[in-house]
Amino acid sequence: MENPYNAIAVTPRERFKALLVVAALMPWPLLAGQANWWAFAIVTLAILVALRLLLGQQWANAAGLNVPPMEALAALAAFALVATATKMLLPGLYAANGLKASVPPVAEQFGFLFQSLNEEILFRALMIGLVLQVVRSVALVSLGVAFVFSAAHFLLYRFGTLHMALSLTALATLFFAGATMNNLYLAFRHIGFSWTLHAGWNVVWLPAVTYDAVTKTPLHEPQLFDRVLGSPMIATIAGAMMVLSFVVLAQRSLKSPMTSK
Repeated sequence: MENPYNAIAVTPRERFKALLVVAALMPWPLLAGQANWWAFAIVTLAILVALRLLLGQQWANAAGLNVPPMEALAALAAFALVATATKMLLPGLYAANGLKASVPPVAEQFGFLFQSLNEEILFRALMIGLVLQVVRSVALVSLGVAFVFSAAHFLLYRFGTLHMALSLTALATLFFAGATMNNLYLAFRHIGFSWTLHAGWNVVWLPAVTYDAVTKTPLHEPQLFDRVLGSPMIATIAGAMMVLSFVVLAQRSLKSPMTSK
């Protein structure tokens, strides 16, 4: 029987080309400076067009966008819950870490819906789909791609324009969150629920201007990652979510076992 995770007629070479094209498109919104919400939307459109041209009729499946209607509704409801929980959690977290944040502009929040979608297409659908074609262990694929997700953030901030390294705790949080989103993709075979978790968090905390409460100095994004994602509480929550996601993946794998050709 055919591996249900690879049940689309997209070769590894085609998927790899699509991965490179999406990876090349994703950084462009960062060059637009502040108020760049529209740039994320334009890049999303460019990604979808590129995938359609590269992969043909199977592009939506390869991008993880074939979401059953009921699961799409569940994902939207879950997004609202995640965003609400994030909004309730952050004030206490900011106070504990000596931070203050402005109210995030609605337009910028809108942009991060697309930013999260772009990352989910790249890291979850395309990258996991590619690795699954050569690695049989779903758990190893999940952990391996989570490492790449964490390492990509490290490289972006360490060797980008700001030259700031993330702390080990912040990187661990990114790894745990990446594995959680990987497992959601692997369990449901679309990016609906992984996007829910990613976007529900990002739209609340990233668009706001965050300051050090004592110095009143605005934080650069790597500093914000260190102060928030580097919090032991957030790392613990992310680790617990990862464990829970592995349970969900195991249960759904038992109901629909993955087999190979």
